[in-house]
Amino acid sequence: MVLNWYFIRLTRNRHTAWIYFSIQLFILCLASFMAAYVYGLITIGLFPLLVGQFVYVYYDKIKIGMFMAVLYAIITLFAISEDAMPGVIILLALFTLMNIIVIGIVNLMLQQYYARMRTQNFLDELEIAHRQVEELTVANERQRMARDLHDTLAQGLVGIIMQLEAINVHLSNRNHERAQQIVLSSMEGARHTLAEAREVIDNLRLQSADNITFTDAVREELDRFIGATGIPVTGQIEEFRNLPQLLTEHSLYMIRESLTNITRHAQAQHVEVNVLVVNGSLVIEITDDGKGFDPEQIGRQPGHYGLLGMQERVRIMGGRLSISNHVPQGTHIQIEIPFHTGGYNEI
Repeated sequence: MVLNWYFIRLTRNRHTAWIYFSIQLFILCLASFMAAYVYGLITIGLFPLLVGQFVYVYYDKIKIGMFMAVLYAIITLFAISEDAMPGVIILLALFTLMNIIVIGIVNLMLQQYYARMRTQNFLDELEIAHRQVEELTVANERQRMARDLHDTLAQGLVGIIMQLEAINVHLSNRNHERAQQIVLSSMEGARHTLAEAREVIDNLRLQSADNITFTDAVREELDRFIGATGIPVTGQIEEFRNLPQLLTEHSLYMIRESLTNITRHAQAQHVEVNVLVVNGSLVIEITDDGKGFDPEQIGRQPGHYGLLGMQERVRIMGGRLSISNHVPQGTHIQIEIPFHTGGYNEI
């Protein structure tokens, strides 16, 4: 009884658990010898208990089979020594039946235990995966915030700076009327940028696209570009109705970013913008005759993340972005975005 009380502690190490079973087996054999003809009660009552403990510790078919073979041999030897061979068959049958019951119960308990362990492991892995998803979501949200802030505040401020520079040039040339026109355009652009920045800060999503059509919004961007730079723009813009809001937002951002880059870096004399529907996809083509740039430098220069943001937006919508650069003949940007009915894969 004392050994059984400390069974878990004594058999915690499987390499030394055989000492426990050797002592228990010696005690049971001694008790059977002292009990003489009633050793059968010990055989049926206590030996199966030892078998159940052995199964719990080792849970190995070969070891269990060897241990039970030892027990069967001991029972048979006792029967021979006590001249009780006629009843040994019934005794072995009862011993076998008790072993089946005990092993079945222990096996069921162990299966439930291992099932709980597997469930706990799955829960731990799920918790780790949940934390990783949270970290990935936060990282994606930070990237989206960076894109939105760049496409509102950065682009708006760049436009205002360029208009102020144009005003300074016209004032130097005493062209006050043209300077005043640009001032009015700058005021309108500043209000527009402020409105967009407030909406991005409030809910990180541009909502103003609901008020006007996508076509009108594109034309406003082109008019603002022409008014600020004086660079003529040609091309074809189809009429679009009921475009998904997410597609409208990302497309406007990318058009604005492309025009901003032309203004800041291209030194172009002419720009062509085409916004069309081709084979069920929205196709945006922006071409300039400026000095071009090296596409390999996208995202590598600190503070220049506009084209990198365009790549991220195209990836979010499952589209394709291609940039053809022919220094010094200019740059051709083509954006192809398929229409979806089930939404986009934005996080």
